[in-house]
Amino acid sequence: MKAYKYYRTTALALFLTLISAAQPLIAQTNDSVLVDTLQQVDNQPIPEKRPKPMAFIMGRISSKTILQNMPQYKAMQNSMKALKAQYEAEARKSEEDFQRKFEEFMQGQNEFPKTILEKRQNELQSMLEANADFRVKVQSLLAEAEKSLMADVMSEMNDAVTIAAEERGISIVFDMDGGSVPYMVRGLAVDLTSAVILLLGTDEEQDQE
Repeated sequence: MKAYKYYRTTALALFLTLISAAQPLIAQTNDSVLVDTLQQVDNQPIPEKRPKPMAFIMGRISSKTILQNMPQYKAMQNSMKALKAQYEAEARKSEEDFQRKFEEFMQGQNEFPKTILEKRQNELQSMLEANADFRVKVQSLLAEAEKSLMADVMSEMNDAVTIAAEERGISIVFDMDGGSVPYMVRGLAVDLTSAVILLLGTDEEQDQE
């Protein structure tokens, strides 16, 4: 019985001695693991904050409606009508001159000497070609004039659309008459047509000016 107690006491003392000797090694191992863990955490990239998506407010216009109500567009149409009338009057005068010369030629062709007859024929031919050339040139001049005047009108309309959109914080404006507008729920887009027409003025305001 005494021998059993001796061995038990000796084994317990040996166990405690081993535990005491192992504690520095365990502490060192724990410190190393902790350092490695902290280093791994430090090396992890800091997640960036994602920017919030920007909110776009859409707007829409009817360019046809705006043009129909623009005093500037109506003034352009009146200018084109006046220019066309001037060209038409000149072309008509040239045709009347040709017709008069032709009738004179027909009446006197049997009496004119050959040299005069050839001269009158050449004059008529030149007049006919000149009248045809004038008609072609007039069409080109009218197209250029309309293009130039229309560019001024569209510039004024675009400026008004920009102002109306900026005042309402609208980022994108679609022209519903443009032919290339994607499908759109009209209720989700602010209609700027009336606002643009108001910015461009009315016929009464133009008359007062």
